[in-house]
Amino acid sequence: MSDEPEDTSKLLAHVRERFLESDDLDSPEVRDRILASWRRSQFYGVSVDELAPPYRPETEMDSPLVHAARPVLDRLESALADAPMSVILTDARGYVLDRRAGEPALIRQLDAILLAPGFSYAEEFVGTNGIGTAIEERRSARVFGSEHFSERLQVMSCAGTPIRNLLNGRLEGVIDLTTRRTDANLLMQALAQEAAAEIEQRLLQQSSEREQTLLREFLAANRRTANAVLALSEDLVMTNDLADRSLDGADLLRSLHEPLDERATRFSGGV
Repeated sequence: MSDEPEDTSKLLAHVRERFLESDDLDSPEVRDRILASWRRSQFYGVSVDELAPPYRPETEMDSPLVHAARPVLDRLESALADAPMSVILTDARGYVLDRRAGEPALIRQLDAILLAPGFSYAEEFVGTNGIGTAIEERRSARVFGSEHFSERLQVMSCAGTPIRNLLNGRLEGVIDLTTRRTDANLLMQALAQEAAAEIEQRLLQQSSEREQTLLREFLAANRRTANAVLALSEDLVMTNDLADRSLDGADLLRSLHEPLDERATRFSGGV
């Protein structure tokens, strides 16, 4: 059973119609995050009636993200085999890399809204949704039923969580749970967050020993001092907040041309 009562759904649909007539809307019935996403969707020029996400057939099915996520997706697919729920993995631009769903009728619904491998569900293409909104905000997002900007997505509910590279903070993708609006519940978001954390750890384990050592040293130095801390390798830069505010591009460029031991000496005592 959905956590969104039918009366609430109807009210949200009415508020959305008012928003589309005039975006000067201040309504307690709509969460601030959803209203902000509606405004972004409108700014992007997203259609409220049609879905036209871009399609990219050459998705990176052999990427580190896919390798790290596969066991997690396998486990979720097994656990949710009897539930009307889909599990979706995307890259950082919202392109669907993998989709798991056990119920044929749900798969057909997902195909009908082009939530399928190769298509992007970035907010700029399809409006407010658990995948695109999580990418825009860089945090977990749930979008239930009438909170979607697109009319075509109103019958669905979704919850997505960003997957980050723990070594450099870069957004790698999103893991999302999507179901029919009538089958949604708030546990979807918690499950997506748990899955994202597991994938992040698996990504970290896949990284090189040198990168993991650099991360451990950076975290240890950050705990020991209140000064700026910077860690550098050939292709990785880590800074704490103070270093991020203190360093400019010239500092980083100069550091990249120094031997690693000289970099460590110069930055170990602060900037």
